[in-house]
Amino acid sequence: MKRSGSQMNHQLIVTVVDKGLIDRVFENARCEEAYCGTIVAGRGSGMHENKKLFNLALEPEKEILLVLAQEQHSKKIINQIEEAGNITAPGNGILFGLNIKRVHGIQ
Repeated sequence: MKRSGSQMNHQLIVTVVDKGLIDRVFENARCEEAYCGTIVAGRGSGMHENKKLFNLALEPEKEILLVLAQEQHSKKIINQIEEAGNITAPGNGILFGLNIKRVHGIQ
């Protein structure tokens, strides 16, 4: 019987930065250890992010990078992203990894 889905441990690495900064982050996240990268548009909803112009709320545009990698390679990729986007500096974005139990569609 053929098994469906990979049983290896994976991480989904999620990076959220201001619009226009994701290309530099994405280029540094690309490596042979990463299966894929997907960029998604978003908008900020943080407490301190919404500003007003002529009494209209402005919501900052964000870009979200999703990178799937084997767990043993995730630290290297996270470090590359962190350095490229200067994520440790306040207000530059957020970066986190989620453990993925099962993956389908990749080998």
